[in-house]
Parts: sequence; structure tokens; C-alpha cells
Amino acid sequence: MQLIDLSLAVGDGSLSYPGTTSGITIEDVGFELPGATLSRFSHFDVHCGTHLDAPLHFVSGGCDIASLPLVFADIVLVRTHTNPIAADVLRDCPSLRGKAVVFSTGWECHAGTRRFFDGFPVLSPAVADLLVAHGAALVGLDSPSVDAEHSGFPVHRILLSAGIPIVEGLVNLASLASAVDSGCRVRLAAFPLRIRNVEGSPVRAVAIAELA
Repeated sequence: MQLIDLSLAVGDGSLSYPGTTSGITIEDVGFELPGATLSRFSHFDVHCGTHLDAPLHFVSGGCDIASLPLVFADIVLVRTHTNPIAADVLRDCPSLRGKAVVFSTGWECHAGTRRFFDGFPVLSPAVADLLVAHGAALVGLDSPSVDAEHSGFPVHRILLSAGIPIVEGLVNLASLASAVDSGCRVRLAAFPLRIRNVEGSPVRAVAIAELA
């Protein structure tokens, strides 16, 4: 078994969507014991770094992060460099029902920089409709959002209205692709913090690869 970390490391001052503000501010509390460290977040954007969106993000009365069912599913990896990502990229995919559909665009090369938030790849509403129709369990990609800024966020609304969580800001997808291409069975675990009445959370996204 191989564990492949798909999460972006973040720290004090790391940028959050739309790339103009810090997502995390960390303070040293000053724990007065020799050799001990105690920190706290004085600012914490739940959409910073590799994170998961729950239905509550765009669905009034929708499921929050704390009550969202956990997803542990086989990965269908879709490699594309188009923007927006059109529906035809799913034409030759295997069954998507119950799968974690991950879009790899190469955009992760900008992760951790302001460039990451400028002109990033997004999904088309047509792709979102197909993902719902084919019963995807989760959708992920390597850009900061499935929708462009000021778009009205149609893809978020389509997926989240169908109860399909979204993981944004995935990284290390080249290693994931290597595992997929080697014939391994690869599953995704991307579990959020269990915080009530909140619509999103950072995740430690991990692909678990096992020889089929």
C-alpha cells in the first residue's frame, strides 16, 4: 500500500481565495514551560489550502461540514488542459457512480503563489450536470475553485445541490497519475474537520494506492 499526500502545506500568511488575503494567521501563545510550544489561529479561513466545500456553502439549509457523510471512494482521474473543462473530457471515462472524480490540469504548479488565483481552470456547468447524472460521490481538482470569480458559481450550485462535496486545491497529482497508470486501485480520503454550522474545511487529502 502507498499513501500519496495530495494536500498543500500552508502556514502563517498563506493566501486564500481569491488570492488577495491571508487565509491563516498563527500566533505563539507563549506557553511558559521549557521546551513546550502552544499556538493558536487568530484568523482562519476554512477555504484556505486544500479544502472541502459542503452543500451549506451554496445551498440554503444544506448539509454542513460536521454532518457531511465521509467519502472514501475509488478515484477516476481526468487529465485535461482545457479551460473551462468541457463535458467531452468524460466521454471515455469508466463508470463514475460512487467515484471520486479528480481533474488534473497541471495548475498545481502555481500553488502557494498569487498566480494560482489568476486565470485558473474551472469546470463547465455541462461537466457538473454530467457528474450529477452519473452519480459521482465527490469532485476534486488542482485549482482554487471549480468556478471563476464573479461567475455566479453555477458549478458549485449544481454539485452541492446534488449533495456532491467538492475538494479544491489538490496537489501532487503527478504522483497520483503514476499510481493510476501502474494499474493500482487508488482511493481518495479527504476528511474535513468536524465543525458545526460551517460550510467548508481544510482537509488532509490522501490517495491510498494498492496493487489490484
